[in-house]
Amino acid sequence: MERERATVWGVVGLVVMTTLVSGPLVGAVDLTTEPEMSFGDGSVAVEDVALPDRATLSAGRFGAGEYTLRVPDASVEISAVQGRPLLVYRLSIQERGYTRSTVHFVSQKNAGTYSLSLSDDSFDRAAVANDSYQGRLEVIARTNERSRVITARQITVEVVE
Repeated sequence: MERERATVWGVVGLVVMTTLVSGPLVGAVDLTTEPEMSFGDGSVAVEDVALPDRATLSAGRFGAGEYTLRVPDASVEISAVQGRPLLVYRLSIQERGYTRSTVHFVSQKNAGTYSLSLSDDSFDRAAVANDSYQGRLEVIARTNERSRVITARQITVEVVE
């Protein structure tokens, strides 16, 4: 009986001692884990960016009633990465009220030459009226809740029949 009572009081004492030492009153020991960085936290150093100077809206084949928008990849030279920053590759065609972007999650293993891509998109044939459109390509870094345009360029989006 004495042994059981000693065990119970020992456990109670250990719990109380741990609570006091790690609690807000004393705070001598921090038993919590470090918060993991979330996506968009950190920094990225980009040395060089190569953006294409044109994109194409190609008519569908075999009577397909749509055009396919194709944007060549951008190439960035990443020299350093800390944390989990984001790179955004974005095309805007103001005349059409169109914007498309992709978000790339980069890490230290992406240091060096890295390709940013935009997936193809489709437009209804009736929506394409011009021979070309003016667009704007941007590469944007999102770090620590801030967005910074690394580079931007006006491009021609050519309509190809």
